[in-house]
Amino acid sequence: MVCYSIVANRAQDNNLESKEIYQIARALNNIGYISATYYYDFQKAYENLNKSMELSKLYGFDNNLAYSYLNMASIIDSRNRLFANDALSTETLDNTKLAFDFAVKAKEWNVAVTSIYNMLDMIHNKADFELITPDLTRFKNLQLTDSVEMWQCTRMFCKATEAFQAGQYQQALNYYEKMLGEAQEITTNRQQCIIKAMQQKAAVLAVMRHYEEAISCLREVEHIALDNGMQSELIDNYKAMAQVYVGMGNRQMAEQLDYKYLKARDEFIHKSHAEMLEKSRFLDELSRVNEQAAQIQAKHERAHQLLLMVCLITAIILIALLLLVRSNIKQRNYIRHLYEKNVQLLDVKVTAEQPASQEDSAPKYQSQLDQESKDRLFERIKDVMNDIAIICKPDFSLQQLAIQVGSNYKYVSQVVNESYGKSFKQVLNEQRVREACRILNDPNQSAHLTIEAIAANLGFNSRSNFTVTFKRITGISPSDFMKMAKEK
Repeated sequence: MVCYSIVANRAQDNNLESKEIYQIARALNNIGYISATYYYDFQKAYENLNKSMELSKLYGFDNNLAYSYLNMASIIDSRNRLFANDALSTETLDNTKLAFDFAVKAKEWNVAVTSIYNMLDMIHNKADFELITPDLTRFKNLQLTDSVEMWQCTRMFCKATEAFQAGQYQQALNYYEKMLGEAQEITTNRQQCIIKAMQQKAAVLAVMRHYEEAISCLREVEHIALDNGMQSELIDNYKAMAQVYVGMGNRQMAEQLDYKYLKARDEFIHKSHAEMLEKSRFLDELSRVNEQAAQIQAKHERAHQLLLMVCLITAIILIALLLLVRSNIKQRNYIRHLYEKNVQLLDVKVTAEQPASQEDSAPKYQSQLDQESKDRLFERIKDVMNDIAIICKPDFSLQQLAIQVGSNYKYVSQVVNESYGKSFKQVLNEQRVREACRILNDPNQSAHLTIEAIAANLGFNSRSNFTVTFKRITGISPSDFMKMAKEK
């Protein structure tokens, strides 16, 4: 931002050559992109992109126009996603089409391919698809090589979408598989392309009523998004999963995924707003420094320019330190909130869901248990799972549970899954972690115990396993939980 701003300020100089004006247009374009992507300052993004477009149109910089329109489309799409507007945006599509037109004209093939990829990503139905059919025809007639990185991946995306819209679902599935293979080979936006291929594949599987395969595909996407901190992709994936479960008729899971979707979206919006507020001081400082830089440039005082950069770097460091302190305070408040929330849950009696009907549960094998037998077995299972002395034994397993309740291993597994809506391992870990919260929340009880000792007493095979499980369930680490308990 600092360097691009210095270049952009040179626009005030009336004695510039064409190549210098081109650099100014590119700098304005990049300032627009950074303002929207990293600072969520859409107003500043629009202003700088429009200035870049005006210069590019005036001097015939077609290649920069391609980038500017692509960035403008991306900004509008980001704004719409931020406010959960999933409908096809005419404004986004028009800017993407212009980006493709100028990219072909200027032979900026990476922009051309990216534009088509983004158009395909916008498609929701056959009517939307018809809007981009002329552009796809032009794209397929381009004679490009593999040196254009996303060329093959986008070609497969195009063919798969055409097959899907034509109702040729198996063919579409084959093309999405090829798209996934091509996505593995690229470096730019690799994870995003992999996720898109898998999500589209899941959509085809859902239409073909292969719901389990579709869910499996989306679960894998969820892991990729979580591992790479891809919040926007994670939000879209939760919504896609909810839609598949609706198609399956599993309203309970659909509602759970809808909740995850809304929660993730709200967290993303909150984070976006928080980051915008945190970085506003930097942007204000940057604006002030830019005015000083323009005055220094007018006087051609190189010494003052150097001093300005030193002051700017110092200001950035100070602001970074301030943001770090604020971030630590926010993190501590967040941990305290999670601690208090989990402490409140300790007073809530843990109950399991009543066993679902055979139609809703849809077991993978034909059960020989009638509903009355399931209910009786479920009551025995609940008694054992609420017995801390039993479930905290290191060797306690699903097989041990079956022995305790005097039933068949498969029957017990089926009833646990149907009644709790979770696997045996999940239920066991939640009960053990709940007991860990009770211990950690009592300083008198935990004062002479280490985390390792608590983990061992609760049946965990290592501190690391205990810590990971505890944090996944409660949201905070055992040590943070203990600190909060001692403070309170």
